[in-house]
Amino acid sequence: MTQSQTLPVPFYILCGSLGAGKTTLLMRLLEYWNSQGHKVGVLMNEAGEVSIDGPRAGTIAEQVLNLAGGCICCDTKDDLAWSITQLVQDYQSTVIVLECSGMADPAEVVDAVTDAYVSRIAKLERIFAMLHPVPLPDTGMAELVTRNAIRYADDLILNKRDLYIPGHWEQFRKTITHHNPYGRIWETNHARLDISALLAAPATRTVPTNVSFGKLPPADERHDARAPHHPMVTTVRLPKPLDRKKFMEWTKSLPEGMERAKGFFRFAHEPELQEFQFFPPRTSTIAPVMLLDEPDHVVVLIGRAYDQERCRASLLACLAS
Repeated sequence: MTQSQTLPVPFYILCGSLGAGKTTLLMRLLEYWNSQGHKVGVLMNEAGEVSIDGPRAGTIAEQVLNLAGGCICCDTKDDLAWSITQLVQDYQSTVIVLECSGMADPAEVVDAVTDAYVSRIAKLERIFAMLHPVPLPDTGMAELVTRNAIRYADDLILNKRDLYIPGHWEQFRKTITHHNPYGRIWETNHARLDISALLAAPATRTVPTNVSFGKLPPADERHDARAPHHPMVTTVRLPKPLDRKKFMEWTKSLPEGMERAKGFFRFAHEPELQEFQFFPPRTSTIAPVMLLDEPDHVVVLIGRAYDQERCRASLLACLAS
């Protein structure tokens, strides 16, 4: 049975360590989605100028677009939005999956995917982090990328268990859950796991899938830290213009867990479309912008361990009366 396209199409991110087995998991995902009648669009991001894994995925994917020649979080960020649009509009993809280079920062990829334009046609569904027990980098970009892959993941897939002695494996697992106590844990060899279970959104994300270990945060904290669909992203649609004074005060009250916010909207009694950007350390900009196509009036919030409903309600309280 062929699946029909419904917008926005689900978008999955596959990230993690270099050499951890991301492409092997991608092939298993593609086989599953094909069996369900999906037209899968694949985005392959590799650091070199020529894609190595793209042709392999192309043997079973409906369409593969290569984002080679740079890291997707910087050099090819604009290409990502264009490629998603192409997969949805030209190839009628019903599911899109992005395999990130081991050099790509998932935080930047989330930022690109939740763009006001892109989010109308693709919805960030899940982030999978594929990891294997090599020492985590201590400094530099590699350290940032690896830790963000762990921290941002909905599902943490610990691969190549058969290659490591028990004591080393337990320490590796403990380190991963220290950085992300909320994600589901999968322990695998050769990326073999139940794909249907992996794709099924759990009713709660507080219990690891295959094992139980570590001390979990209190239940009230877990509720706010893990939303039903995706932990970091809250989209607040604005049905009418904002009161400028109230909104400026709201930007000063954003919680510590807020890492990024952005959006388009109008202020009451002002004709210009406004673009809003918030980024660490506690910096925000609001400026008029001219666009060819009117975007949805929304503010997208990205962060960890913040009260999503409180932020949503306080933002909506800034609507002009």
